[in-house]
Amino acid sequence: MFRMLLIGAIAGGLLTSNLADAKNLRIGVVNMQRAVSETKDGKAAESKLKRLKKKLETELNKKLKAFYAEEEKLRKAWSILKDEEKRKRARDSRAKFEGLQKRYVAAERELMKKKTKAMMDITRKLTGVIQKVAKRDKYDYIFANAAVLWAPQHVDVTNEVIRQYNR
Repeated sequence: MFRMLLIGAIAGGLLTSNLADAKNLRIGVVNMQRAVSETKDGKAAESKLKRLKKKLETELNKKLKAFYAEEEKLRKAWSILKDEEKRKRARDSRAKFEGLQKRYVAAERELMKKKTKAMMDITRKLTGVIQKVAKRDKYDYIFANAAVLWAPQHVDVTNEVIRQYNR
């Protein structure tokens, strides 16, 4: 909402300024999502996160497989167990399963936290690069394309931002 108001205010200012000044404005757009994912740091972060996800999945799958093996043993022995032993084992089984569920949620949360931190770090660096490109190439404004409904291709500076970031 704030972005739309800001863009509206800028557009309103552009419309009310004199026509000669408006013709001399240099406006660019950058696809931040693509810029983040296509930088060297973005690709490295994605690769690192994929490895971490695979490691966590492997760990959880191993524990889940062990859990189901125990459940199968319990199922086979169920008929010979006394009622008190059945209740105890059922409680233990439920507790183990809940522990696995909590570990899964914690792993998902950990992955999301690491992804968010990596993307924020890259975005922070990208902002500095965008400012340098804007000053160097004398842009009056560079908008994130997520806030722009349409822009001609020639105002897209994403490739240049990625190139400068990777240097």
